[in-house]
Amino acid sequence: MPKNKNFAAVVLAAGLGTRMKSDLPKVLHYLGDMSLAERAIRKIALLGPEKIIVITGHKAELVEAELSKKLPPETAAKTVFIRQKLLKGSGRAVQEAMGLIRRHDHAMILCGDAPLFRAETARKMLGFYFRSGHDCLVMTADLENPGSYGRVKRNHAGDVAAIVEAADADEWEKAIKEVNSGTYFFRVKALEKAIRNLKKKGSKGEYYLTDAVENILAAGGRAAAFKLPDATEMTGINSRADLAAAYAMLTARKAADLMADGVTVVDPANTYIEESAVVGRDTVIHPGVFIKGDTVIGKGCRIGPAGVIDGCRIDDGAVVKYSCVLEGSRVREGAIVGPFARLRPLSDIGPAAEIGNFAEVKKSRIGRGAKMHHHSYVGDTDMGDKVNIGAGTITCNYDGVNKNKTVIGAGAFIGSNTNLVAPVNIGPGAYTAAGSTITENVPGGTLGIARARQVVKRLKKRTK
Repeated sequence: MPKNKNFAAVVLAAGLGTRMKSDLPKVLHYLGDMSLAERAIRKIALLGPEKIIVITGHKAELVEAELSKKLPPETAAKTVFIRQKLLKGSGRAVQEAMGLIRRHDHAMILCGDAPLFRAETARKMLGFYFRSGHDCLVMTADLENPGSYGRVKRNHAGDVAAIVEAADADEWEKAIKEVNSGTYFFRVKALEKAIRNLKKKGSKGEYYLTDAVENILAAGGRAAAFKLPDATEMTGINSRADLAAAYAMLTARKAADLMADGVTVVDPANTYIEESAVVGRDTVIHPGVFIKGDTVIGKGCRIGPAGVIDGCRIDDGAVVKYSCVLEGSRVREGAIVGPFARLRPLSDIGPAAEIGNFAEVKKSRIGRGAKMHHHSYVGDTDMGDKVNIGAGTITCNYDGVNKNKTVIGAGAFIGSNTNLVAPVNIGPGAYTAAGSTITENVPGGTLGIARARQVVKRLKKRTK
């Protein structure tokens, strides 16, 4: 067993992806909320590699800019890019990156266009590799129709004896169901020797990384296989149809995992939950809901139907009704949001508070038991407990230069169609009269009225 268990992750992201028929590099196409490459890198980062080496090529500057912008800071800090000069296969990519790879004792190599593996699966493979002490570990799976995948031949001991490309396989080899996924762990010293002697192959004159495995075996090294129980985890993406099928796989897998843990997903085929989301037991998720980012939903919640929840925390017993959009916000225990409500980033909805239909909250704290039932906008506001916001209320928080704050004390009652021109402070228990435009503070326990006096005039008779 190796004493040094530190490793580098090498992500192959140089390909053209011609079957995508796109001006974008293939690895920048989005699978759900992330590009293919970002999704793969985020999962690998969870394993704790010393470095993440991303090999770019086709439109390298776009790939590097996108990943630098989208990866979390701690992941971006350990990510380095190297540009493949000669775009002639995975073997050539590793050859050109060897100067960086050789600084590490072990290397994981994977394809940036195959991010359907589970992070837990990669962790298990990493553990198996270090326990086995082999020079190479190949991720494999059994496929009923292996197609163009390379076939994995094993010896009598069960180790990998060869990886045969489909184009070079004879009839017996083509009948093998176990295939190579394109994900490997290597002892770097063995890889460095094996990669030197690659030969051009195929009509395109490419250098295959699988030949490095063959060279390791020829030099007396050992290679093992780590077989996936779920073959969908090795799925590569080469076309728009593959992209759609991969998204369906991810969401179906996530829904199945949640249901196994006690979550009700009413219609899994029409519910879209990101891998990173966490949902508590006895929560019910209705169709048409998109749950994105690092959203955490507690126990016994009711979500949907329809709507988007992105990067939010929703506490136990909360309800998000029909067609709501929530982003970067907190909904506390027992609160009710919607229908047709919007929470913009940094909104904090207090316990048992109610945000109703066509209401919008932005960067505001809503107190316990407060009610804002319909057709209102509250931004940059600190709202106390049990405040009542009448229909049509607006906090006028932007003066054209600065965003200003509104403070509404506990128990205040804001009349319908009130404009609160920030900065302004409404004291505890204060009232504002319907239709008022409030520009000055209203002390606690008082009534603020700011509207023109009604005048009724008799109409003059029209002369014909």
